[in-house]
Amino acid sequence: MFLLPLIPLDIMRKTITLAGLCCLLCPNSLQAAFDYLPVDPKGIAMSGAMTALSGNAWGVFYNPASSANGRSAAGISYAVPYGDSQLRNLSGAISLGQLPFDKRGAISIGVNHYNASEYHEETVVTGYARELLPKIRAGLAISRMTQKIDGFGENSATGVNAGLQADLTSALIFGISSTNLNAPTIGAVKSKLPRTTLTGLSYRLETGSLLTVNAQTVPGRSACLLAAGEFTAYRSLHLMVGVATNPSLISAGASFGSETLKATAAVSRNIDLGTTSAFGLEVSW
Repeated sequence: MFLLPLIPLDIMRKTITLAGLCCLLCPNSLQAAFDYLPVDPKGIAMSGAMTALSGNAWGVFYNPASSANGRSAAGISYAVPYGDSQLRNLSGAISLGQLPFDKRGAISIGVNHYNASEYHEETVVTGYARELLPKIRAGLAISRMTQKIDGFGENSATGVNAGLQADLTSALIFGISSTNLNAPTIGAVKSKLPRTTLTGLSYRLETGSLLTVNAQTVPGRSACLLAAGEFTAYRSLHLMVGVATNPSLISAGASFGSETLKATAAVSRNIDLGTTSAFGLEVSW
């Protein structure tokens, strides 16, 4: 997961992008005053409903426990524009499973960079996940986010995030992920970032298709509902659709390739942010 700070009002007036984003009312598990911004094409295509899914290279951003799936993966993605704000997003991540010193553990590192005009934001996430018991996985991640607006210096915050996944049946997975457990603060005014939790269920159909639903809660704010499906159109082609509430969001995408190399493209329409398109490549082994 990553963090976004509460921006002082005087700085927001200097940047049109920030002024547009800060009007959003629905934070995600990562943010206090901004909308939910998934970091990779699959996350965008699935409307961010990723808490109860087996992690890809970017899994540490959504649920630190999801990387303990016995596989390794690396990926890179690019999204432009990130809504009508023209906020460009470049991200890369790697997850290493079956470690030499811990066959049931995994280490993940992710870097996510947003850029728009004078605004720059970079988040580095490092996480460790492990299969504690058969069919039960847990993970912990540390996020370091640095935000800079040209001419105003920069602010940073460090958050502690934790997650859990459990295979309830061979087809049904439960996931829960909570961020900002340490209640970090940001900037000179020491704005406290709220603790946010996502809880989800995913169900794998006999055809190989998948359905998932997530509930996102933040103390003092309205809850959000995220739902998505991934459908097998052909053995090498998967189609994805997603919806979300508060604010309204609809998304779609497709991935093509093998278990080793996969390309994914996605598009989403957020009632507040506008339209986003993204493309990414992922290698697994």
